[in-house]
Amino acid sequence: MKKSKYLKLDRVEFITTYHCTGRCKHCSIGSRLNQPGPHHVPVEKSIEAVRWLKANYPITSLMTFGGEPLLYPEVVCALHSTARDCGIPDRSVITNGYFSKNPERIRQTAQNLLDAGVNDILLSVDAFHQETIPLEPVLIFAQYVAQTAPGVLKLSPAWVVNAAHQDVWNERTRDILAQFAELSLPISQGNDIFMAENAIKNLSQFYPAPCLDLSETCGSLPYTEPLEQIRSISIEPDGSVKACALSIGNLLEDSMDTIVSGYDPYADERSRALLTGGARTLLELAQKKQLPVDLTKCWSVCDLCAQINQAYHKS
Repeated sequence: MKKSKYLKLDRVEFITTYHCTGRCKHCSIGSRLNQPGPHHVPVEKSIEAVRWLKANYPITSLMTFGGEPLLYPEVVCALHSTARDCGIPDRSVITNGYFSKNPERIRQTAQNLLDAGVNDILLSVDAFHQETIPLEPVLIFAQYVAQTAPGVLKLSPAWVVNAAHQDVWNERTRDILAQFAELSLPISQGNDIFMAENAIKNLSQFYPAPCLDLSETCGSLPYTEPLEQIRSISIEPDGSVKACALSIGNLLEDSMDTIVSGYDPYADERSRALLTGGARTLLELAQKKQLPVDLTKCWSVCDLCAQINQAYHKS
């Protein structure tokens, strides 16, 4: 296999589905949820991809999320059992915990996850999720996992600005977390809401006005990595393989071997502009090609990049 020098992979993520049981006002992918299209990632192709990636890269982490991944628990379990059998040590699920109202089905799904080797569950509970999601089924799920496999489940609330910020949403989130107190569950840190999609519509008043710094470069922001040093790829329900926001292939059209070996961010004019000149050069490219860019919705170079990628798909 010919490896791309721009991929340093140790992690693979699956956006298992874009179907969801929530309607959260902070959701960063709100416009993509519950639309016509594939219900979940292509299972067999995804399993093949996991096996191939582990055989060719030092993959240490696999995560499934959505949408709500546990609407399709058999898909999630198939991916994680494959990861376990391949020797991938960190196997995580992000879920809002609401995929059924039937207590027995809730407990059985939780047990199936544990049997499949899931060893890290991040449970999204906060004022945003509980605005439309009932708490009782989520508590049943949390109680079962906490009692059956202590240490596997963490609460993962989303915070406006940060956990210390004082506002009505964060106050409500603290009240909701208190209802889990008897389970003594750890609470994950750093899940702070950023401005995208639904958050822009509903929470902008809590954040500074957007002001794009044209000196920002690819990978300069927290939790990002430059496109020439990609450590993590994601796979979407339609089979698309992405390096950050850049689509680099599709499992329904090519093998993971072909996709990975052909990855060259300098071959694409968008990522080339971003890597060679940062936000300034990327914006110049968009203007040259007359692509619509709304700088009033650009808090960072990542927002600019996302807008331009979306415009490319529409053109």
